[in-house]
Amino acid sequence: MKSRARGMRAVSLVAALVALLAAASGEAAERRGGKAENPHVRKDQKSCIVCHVSRPAEGSTPMRENNLRFGGDIVALCSSCHDGYKHMHPVRIAVAPDMKSPEDLPLDRDGKITCITCHDAMEASGVHRRRRLVGRALCLNCHEDTNILAQITWYPTHLGKGEQGRLELKVVEFRIVGKKAYLGESVLLYYLARNVDTGEISFGTDVLYDDGSHGDRVGRDSIYTLIEKADKVEKRKRVVYTAWVLDSNGRRSNTVTLAVEYE
Repeated sequence: MKSRARGMRAVSLVAALVALLAAASGEAAERRGGKAENPHVRKDQKSCIVCHVSRPAEGSTPMRENNLRFGGDIVALCSSCHDGYKHMHPVRIAVAPDMKSPEDLPLDRDGKITCITCHDAMEASGVHRRRRLVGRALCLNCHEDTNILAQITWYPTHLGKGEQGRLELKVVEFRIVGKKAYLGESVLLYYLARNVDTGEISFGTDVLYDDGSHGDRVGRDSIYTLIEKADKVEKRKRVVYTAWVLDSNGRRSNTVTLAVEYE
């Protein structure tokens, strides 16, 4: 009998441990932003700490008070759960200097577009667009019919002495009524370069090509290319470029940024 009682107690103890571990795993998944339960449709303590360091006080401003996880990086925070999501609109980009973002479509502290610029993560029934519009009406919240859009990529981000790097810039004229307009076989890139180590700032311009030359892969695909060779660098240098495109009429694209390291 004693042996049987000990066996039953052992089984009970194992069952209790399994239940405890399962509960802990579920809570850990929620804290990581896992798929244990959708935190957007819950309004209790556990749902708050999926995205927040601690439950925000009533009337607080979590972004300003750094109460969000990932150091307040909204895109990183959202991506911790929605890592497979394909953005309809680019994020982590600044709006053009002459473009105004409506107050109810907020930018982050650096003036850049994030997931919550367009989506309300705190709506009672889940995440929805802040403005429930589609098609032309949605785009015209921020874009006028003749805005130029630009998105920049640098291959590679690190250049050793003598190596070449290719800058690719996707640039189109945004026309809601018709299709995207082609800007021609070349565009002017105007940039401000800041040396990360010294703080030195310089300005300049470059011509980018979309005619199958100068490293361009495919002509007339609205991807403009510039090749740079790191052959004049005496020591390691890290540079952050802030740039925008000027078309033949002097219109500017949105501001784009990239960082390149030379050695």
